Amino acid sequence: MNVCDTCTQNWKSPPFTLHCRRGVVEDNSGRQCCGSEAHPDRLSGKGGDCGCTGVNRKHPWTKIMGEGKGTVLSIAAVFQVLVATSVILAVVLWSKQPPDVPAVVLEKCSGDAISASLRHLTSEPHTAGTEADTQQAQWVAEQWRDQGLDTVNLVPYDVLLSYPDTDKTNTLSVKNGSGHVVWESQGRQTPLWPGEDHPGVLPSFNAYSARGLVQGPVVYAFLGRDEDFRYLDDHNVSVSGSIVLVRYGDVFRGNQVLEAEKRGAGGVLLFLDPGTVSPEGSYDNDTYPNTVFAPPHAAQLGTTMMGNGDPLTPFYPSIESAFRIPEDEAAVPKIPVQPLSYSDAAFLLGHMGGPVAPKEWQGGLNLVYRLGPGLQEPSLTTSLSVHTHNANATVYNVVATIRGAVEPDRYVLLGNHRDAWIFGGVDPSSATASMLEVSRLYGLLLQKGWRPRRSLVFCSWAAEEYGLVGSTEWTEQFTTVLQGRAVAYLNVDMVFEGTYSFISMASPLLWGAIVRAARMVPNPDPKEAAAGRPTLHDTWVHRHPNPRHPGRPKFLGLGSGSDFATFQHVLGIPCMDMYYTAAPDAPSLPLYHTLYETFHLARQLYDPDMAYHVALTRTWALVAYFLSHEDVIPFSVSLYGEFLTEALQDLEEEYSSLLNQTQTELGYLRAAVSTFSVAAKNWTAGLASVDLEDAMAVRAANDVQMMLDRAFLDPRGLPGRPHFNHVVMAPSNSNTYTSDSFAGLQDLLHDLPDLPPKEQVTRWRQVREHFAAVTHLIRAAAGVLTQEIW
Repeated sequence: MNVCDTCTQNWKSPPFTLHCRRGVVEDNSGRQCCGSEAHPDRLSGKGGDCGCTGVNRKHPWTKIMGEGKGTVLSIAAVFQVLVATSVILAVVLWSKQPPDVPAVVLEKCSGDAISASLRHLTSEPHTAGTEADTQQAQWVAEQWRDQGLDTVNLVPYDVLLSYPDTDKTNTLSVKNGSGHVVWESQGRQTPLWPGEDHPGVLPSFNAYSARGLVQGPVVYAFLGRDEDFRYLDDHNVSVSGSIVLVRYGDVFRGNQVLEAEKRGAGGVLLFLDPGTVSPEGSYDNDTYPNTVFAPPHAAQLGTTMMGNGDPLTPFYPSIESAFRIPEDEAAVPKIPVQPLSYSDAAFLLGHMGGPVAPKEWQGGLNLVYRLGPGLQEPSLTTSLSVHTHNANATVYNVVATIRGAVEPDRYVLLGNHRDAWIFGGVDPSSATASMLEVSRLYGLLLQKGWRPRRSLVFCSWAAEEYGLVGSTEWTEQFTTVLQGRAVAYLNVDMVFEGTYSFISMASPLLWGAIVRAARMVPNPDPKEAAAGRPTLHDTWVHRHPNPRHPGRPKFLGLGSGSDFATFQHVLGIPCMDMYYTAAPDAPSLPLYHTLYETFHLARQLYDPDMAYHVALTRTWALVAYFLSHEDVIPFSVSLYGEFLTEALQDLEEEYSSLLNQTQTELGYLRAAVSTFSVAAKNWTAGLASVDLEDAMAVRAANDVQMMLDRAFLDPRGLPGRPHFNHVVMAPSNSNTYTSDSFAGLQDLLHDLPDLPPKEQVTRWRQVREHFAAVTHLIRAAAGVLTQEIW
């Protein structure tokens, strides 16, 4: 009896007698034995070999390996034969293992086990660099040892972090003409649920804020974007020397602070608006702990550093021999910054003077938002006192491996950060608990004698909340090994922002594997399943459709919001993240980074049955299985060509008038993208010719695919951003949470019309220079696929 690994159904036609470890079997007409509901009907019954083996053995990879032209073997050839023989032996032994991994993942994934891990992880605050954080690192390492993983290591780094003064809380105060304080903001959030009064809970603060006292008028700047400050300039509202009040929103807080600092602001206040985080009202029944919405005293903690990794060791790991730059040269704010609750913001906005803010700047407070500067009563003055300080700390990554049976030097990495601002009930502990369940499942498979073809590497990162510190230092330390050996990095930052639909952000190379996994996972939403959408994928396509391709789900771009950033944007290793979204008319995780992001929030209010945790864990485990198990890495190469074509169309549409001045350069780029797209399609078609019994041919094919995302790296970095190297996708320069395609070109074109004439001349030269670099790298990527050196 023969079984297809992908669909696990028997092959009913006698001519199909080959076991296809790729998971797809084709007849000579190209029809597949799986991928359709009418499984048996896809077989021709006409005989012939499997399309994955034995057909067209002179495949494109023969130019790498060469063709035999003589009988004398060189020493190198003998060595090659020995290596191939050892690999073939490993393949033979490995292929005898039963293909039961998907069944184990789907049947054995335990919500109770995830819940138990989540309860432990959220039992106390564990801010990076604290004793509790170190204890959690040791606990995670202990879990992985108990699960039977092959190696487990704690990897320390000495880095610069930031903490509030627990004795002197940061405050905003309002004084009258006599200098007496008439109002003061709360320095701490009010406990509302058992355990939230834990002594390890830190006062409200923003990491890496400058310490100091700022006295000045308050100016309201909406979301703190470049266009918001331009609006203030156009209406003669100066922010120089002022305390800028900015609403938390979709923009990274570091960008908000940087925009204010560039304009001479003395300090920044970041507040949660109830229109965003408490849309049902602010009464007890409307907010936490009774709902997922923010109570009046919630304040969002978070970093303000612009950049990734240890601030004092840019580009290099913070190990013992590292050179550390002076702290005043680090990419951290030079002005005080402090978060505010909406109860505190209400007092401030209720007393603001100046013109009325635009309609779209109004919020959920029952008052009229004004721009300032200053308060309505001239005798009242405001001052911001911040005692936050930077400090050196030792943090620990925990890295564990399951050694691959055939290609142990090829790594499929799974990761999630472990540190939290306070309890971290959703970010990150929901995903940490899920990763521990993925590793537990693979531990069970190890006990059954199973091993992946390639090594699985589980990574629990330190100090992500401060600026992806642990993952960045690790990738900087092991750049050479990772660029040569890493297949993909699969990140999950948190399980959900809501429970509306699954979605993923990913390199196009991983789209197919993610979709394939989502099709296998039962829908965690019973209403969706009852509506005829039984799988995770069904709701994803229904609620987040691809606007260009009906019937396909939407993927998001990779910004810089989590630990995938350095892997994708610096090393060119294909990455993904995935989570559940909030509904379009609902806020995304309103209690993000607050005291109230707890076990109670995650377990009782969002996912009482743990169904969403289980579904995401299954999906994560299956994607890792496909990438680590299959002979030919299941990368979606042809979809990368499609992605580039559509990204270029978007660029031309957004900057059409400007690009009219670069028709020559644009023509070259169009031609390069077209060449790449053709090469990607031809490569994908040629994969069916790879002889899976030829270990070296399989290895050669995989090496080509692993080079693809690396081919888009510019060693000089993006214009003005040398810390990002990927020219096709990178974080937005104005909001690092989001991603831009052809980010370097977008950076250069974005504000070009607003520059003085002389600066425009310089900028146009930079545009043309970067056009040339992007065009060259896309052509080089096409050359990777065609394997043409010249």
